[in-house]
Amino acid sequence: MASSAEAFDYIVVGGGLSGCVVAARLHEAHPSLSIALLEAGPDESHNPAVLSPVLYPTLHGTPLQYSYESTPQPQLGGRKIPNWGGRLLSGGSAVNYGAWTRGHYADFDLWSKEVGDPRWSYKGLLPYFKKSEHWHDDNGDASQHSFSGPIHTSSGGRDYALREPVKQALLSTGLEYNPDLNSGDPNGVAQLVENWHNASRQHAAICYDLHGVHVKTDAVVQRIVFEGKKAIGVELVDGQRLTASKEIVLSCGALRTPQVLMLSGIGIKSELDKHNIKQVAELPVGQNLHDHGSVNIVWKLRNPDKGYAFGSPAFNKPEYANGNPMDWMATAAVPDEDLHKAASVDGTEFKPSPRTDFEVTVMYAVTAAAPIEMAPMDGTHITTGVLCMSPTSRGTLKLASDKATDNAIVDPRYFANEHDRSVIRAGMRLALKAMESTAMQEYVDGETPPPGMPRISSASSDKELDARVESTSWSWFHPAGTASMGKVVDSKCRVYNVDGLRIVDASIMPLSITAHLQAPMYAIAESAADLIAQAA
Repeated sequence: MASSAEAFDYIVVGGGLSGCVVAARLHEAHPSLSIALLEAGPDESHNPAVLSPVLYPTLHGTPLQYSYESTPQPQLGGRKIPNWGGRLLSGGSAVNYGAWTRGHYADFDLWSKEVGDPRWSYKGLLPYFKKSEHWHDDNGDASQHSFSGPIHTSSGGRDYALREPVKQALLSTGLEYNPDLNSGDPNGVAQLVENWHNASRQHAAICYDLHGVHVKTDAVVQRIVFEGKKAIGVELVDGQRLTASKEIVLSCGALRTPQVLMLSGIGIKSELDKHNIKQVAELPVGQNLHDHGSVNIVWKLRNPDKGYAFGSPAFNKPEYANGNPMDWMATAAVPDEDLHKAASVDGTEFKPSPRTDFEVTVMYAVTAAAPIEMAPMDGTHITTGVLCMSPTSRGTLKLASDKATDNAIVDPRYFANEHDRSVIRAGMRLALKAMESTAMQEYVDGETPPPGMPRISSASSDKELDARVESTSWSWFHPAGTASMGKVVDSKCRVYNVDGLRIVDASIMPLSITAHLQAPMYAIAESAADLIAQAA
């Protein structure tokens, strides 16, 4: 562990995806600078469960993940919804499911407009999307993709038995085939892209060169130390201090970064006063929490002995161990008319624009991450996952105590307004229509509903679908927004009203990005690293 006298030029707090990128790129740009990267968890970079496309679900509930539980959600029957985050070097990039999606260009363009900086538009971020990426298809669009970045992507090549039937089922809903969901417009039916490469996880700490960076694991930061309004160092939970002569970069993720800020005196005074924390700056820390809520629908297979799904003895081709057991992602916008109606219920205004609202996946397995066990993992069932990608419900994160080792109080408010309920219903209906289609009749016997609940179909009423959302929905583990750009940080990621402190992680996202967040976060971290290096 560090001694109390250790001094650095930069301290990066949080050794997750963003922290690894910032530390590595800053050292690459300025090798003479001393850079400390502090991670609360261990270094498990070569742990087989971390690297394996098959074993990673076994990490749920282990010490390598933060385990959060929301406050009771009244709109979800009072249920407490779990959320997980990586507690190890590489953070979420070492424990996620590996999907590689950028989201819709309009998300980033709106972000850019809100903060008045073209850097955060899709065009502004495109060089950084490309900088992080080693695209798998040599014939891919070079205007959109790079073939030399650190993160190798992969797609296809596993020849699942349900590949073509599922594709035709999704196309039968009226969606069109999309040859590249990472082109800035993901809408349509597109082939899954992942960052599994040669059957191994591509996570931040092995893909970005941290040689020359002072990496300190098992280092839990209690607070940032200020001298007046200037951030000068950090204090660990054991009382040790490290100093930074230039800047501190906070990269602990959307559920930890606001906690560290508030423990350091940055936040809403009435909340800080509850824990006798002296305020340094009044900022809306912990507000604007958004996440992608989801619903899983499980389907019983006909003739499961043919090896259609994970768990069947016949589901045994060696290449099946190279990635997630799925082929396709379907993304779409909800009809404008439906969202106009939702806005009238919510008392808001809906402005039609290009966008993505929901995503549907078809996994040839029973999803390991689910609120209740709806079917055995024995090859007899598959799962359609439906994600609300454009939530407008907003939650909060507050301190539970003045201790960094205690989880914060998380109130995500999933599906708390009519907009979000309209989105998830539209996604559910598309998934139901696909599974009811002629293309799937030979393979699917019908839905296996949760215990004690009736089956649903594409003809189900809004009320019937809402009941399923209330009883079974949960997170897809994409929390963001709790230290938003334009509210807590400026467009250069600098925390307002103090000096020497930046934030680089998903907490700065002012709005929901319609993507699985790792690909956007690599680009955002690359862009922020450039900003920091230029100012060094």
